[in-house]
Amino acid sequence: MGEQALERVFAPAYLWDFVCDGAACGSRCCCGWRIPVDAAARARLEKLPEREKIFARLERKGAGWMTRHGESGNCAFLGGDGLCLLQKRHGEACLPDICDSYPRVSYHFEGFVERTLALSCPVAARLALLPGEPMRFGERMVPARRASSAVRPPMEALRWERALRAFQIRAIAFLQDRKFSLRERFLRLGRFFMAVEAASGKTPPEEELLGRCAAEAAADADMAPRADPLPRLRYMASLLSELYEAGYPPDRVAALAARVAEIEAEAERVLYGRSGHILENLAVNEFFLRLYPFACGGGFSANFKLFALRFRVAEFSLLLAAAAKAEAPDEERILTMLDRVMERLDHSRVSDEYLRRRVGEDFDGMTNDAFLAML
Repeated sequence: MGEQALERVFAPAYLWDFVCDGAACGSRCCCGWRIPVDAAARARLEKLPEREKIFARLERKGAGWMTRHGESGNCAFLGGDGLCLLQKRHGEACLPDICDSYPRVSYHFEGFVERTLALSCPVAARLALLPGEPMRFGERMVPARRASSAVRPPMEALRWERALRAFQIRAIAFLQDRKFSLRERFLRLGRFFMAVEAASGKTPPEEELLGRCAAEAAADADMAPRADPLPRLRYMASLLSELYEAGYPPDRVAALAARVAEIEAEAERVLYGRSGHILENLAVNEFFLRLYPFACGGGFSANFKLFALRFRVAEFSLLLAAAAKAEAPDEERILTMLDRVMERLDHSRVSDEYLRRRVGEDFDGMTNDAFLAML
């Protein structure tokens, strides 16, 4: 047998501590879901001795196949011990691509892979969010994972491949600069985005140009005053209502906004005083995971606004909790609340498309500074 191929992976350091453990997370990714079985996985399963028993747990879905639900409503291959029967008996190699990858998100470039973890996985969220020190990144040569379970990077990201890591490192440095509030860090990041796009145009920048753009973004610390609190907070409250399909009537939205407006500054102070590192780690992980500034079309400005709006959705949920009790939620409560937010954003295409539409319809043509003032 030949040696296993290796791949060069650039990733946050916590990734190397991750082990998929159904007992630790309650087998979340197997509960309530019907898993698509790709053609290559189906071909592998057909070669197994108990193929008839295996296929009895699958069903056709259009031109493809899906796992059936068991009596509990969970994946039919989920055992009573919280582990996958297929993987226990035949190893990871037999799994469909989606089971092989999640919660990993991998982007394959020429000669290297970028990989991180989706925080809708509770085990991943604990590893990524709870450490008090800034999230670190590095490169390792590791056994190659299945290429078919990776995400193809957007064409623009592939074109920027040579400059991508240098850009990411400088952008993440803005988010981790604890001399400033997180809102001020977002301001500098937005200005960095704009400086790079203006200076480089369609040409991926050299390291020297990135350095000049970073210095330019950091030089001017002035922030535009925040917009009037009630309209701004009503916007966020209505946004959450739409995302969670809560159907809040206007008076409920207005009441939520008014409650937060009364003590917004104090709620932010107690939330960040206790949990600022969690929110910083959330922002950094999401920035790297979504491959900004190439997560959506529309250029760097649209990408920055989508990034900031997604983050603000998560932050605002925690702010509501802090405002309700006049104290910051503890770590367990924060993880539970962020779990709900990230599951909605990670697994709902409707939610993702809704936020992209909001960016285009509500903030098109607005400068990044003015946009941040609206949030």
